Amino acid sequence: MPNKTPKNLIERPPVIAVMGHIDHGKSTLLDYIRQTNVCTKEAGGITQHMAAYEVCHDRAGKKHTITFLDTPGHAAFKGIRVRGASVADIAILVVSAEEGVKPQTTEALQCIKDAGIPYLVAINKIDSPKADIERTKQSLAEHEIYVEGYGGQIPWVALSGKSGAGIPELFDMILLLAELGEFKADTSKLATGVVIEGNMDARKGTSGTLIIKDGSLAKGMFVV
Repeated sequence: MPNKTPKNLIERPPVIAVMGHIDHGKSTLLDYIRQTNVCTKEAGGITQHMAAYEVCHDRAGKKHTITFLDTPGHAAFKGIRVRGASVADIAILVVSAEEGVKPQTTEALQCIKDAGIPYLVAINKIDSPKADIERTKQSLAEHEIYVEGYGGQIPWVALSGKSGAGIPELFDMILLLAELGEFKADTSKLATGVVIEGNMDARKGTSGTLIIKDGSLAKGMFVV
């Protein structure tokens, strides 16, 4: 196998885990980002699996790719959340501007801390009549989540997953954190990564969704 040289190293898309309490708008946010409506395909409107989506964003005249992981917020799916955080490079902790910190918010934060990855806070539902951003930041501080401008250094963005307000700022913040993380991949190596989801179809056989974190994967290769 070729030796690692600078010419083989490329900037790879950051992998982002979107986490938070149930009903705080994670799936709605991702729906807006990818312009589809996965909510209507879920049982009871609750995400019960983990999926990956790639989006593009122009920043300073350059096109960047970001990979998003959707992790369920319901209490029953803690194991999937832990796995999502372990795969990701950066996490987004989604908190409703209506309700502030809730039980799965703190649990999601613990998953992020255990994974040892950087994160930012997305204060969602800012277009709701009940939204109160300052009260939400106070709720975060009460749970030792100190955002920038409120006694800490954790980046945060105010947004609406319904209208799309604040989404460009969210992308910019993600890419800034990615630059600091310097996520690289060596194209000369065999691919390594993580299977985040698997399916068995009676006609097609086994299929899966993989996140490739390093190396290259080509058609015809075997995956173990």
